[in-house]
Amino acid sequence: MLARTYGLVRFEKLNIKNMTRSAKGTVEQPGRRVRQKAGLNRVILAQGWGLPRQRTRDKAPGRVEDVPAPYTSLRCSACGWIEKKSRKSQADFVCVSCGFTCNADENAANNVAAGQGGIPRPRRSAGAGGVTAATGRSSAREPQPTWVGIPLF
Repeated sequence: MLARTYGLVRFEKLNIKNMTRSAKGTVEQPGRRVRQKAGLNRVILAQGWGLPRQRTRDKAPGRVEDVPAPYTSLRCSACGWIEKKSRKSQADFVCVSCGFTCNADENAANNVAAGQGGIPRPRRSAGAGGVTAATGRSSAREPQPTWVGIPLF
C-alpha cells in the first residue's frame, strides 16, 4: 500500500541490531536486569521492526528514505526547536518555544515525514577558540530572514 500510494516513503533509521544487544555483561561487571532486557529483545525481534522498511524498499526502489533517529521526538514539528524539556512525558509534547501541543509520537511522526531529524548544528564559536555560552534554547533553529523593506511579488 505504501509503495502504491506515496511517491516518497520515509522511515526513522533505527539501529535495531544495537537495540537488541545482550545485557549479560562480563564476569567482572555482570549486567543488570538481564531477564527484562532479554524479554524486550525477544518482543522487538518478534515484531520485525525492520521488515516494513525492507519490503517497501523492495517494492518502491529509489523512493525510500531513512531519517536519522536522534532528536525526532524532541524537535517541535511546528517551529523546529529542539529542547529536552518539551517532552513532558512519554505521551505529551509541549514546545517550550512556541507552545505547540501534540501527542509526542504524533510529533515525532510528523518530523520523520518531513525528513527532520539528526544532530543539531553545533554552536558558533565566539572567536579565538572559544565558544558561546549555552542558552536555555536549542541552537538547531534555522536562521530567520531579515526584512529590508523590499516588497516580494
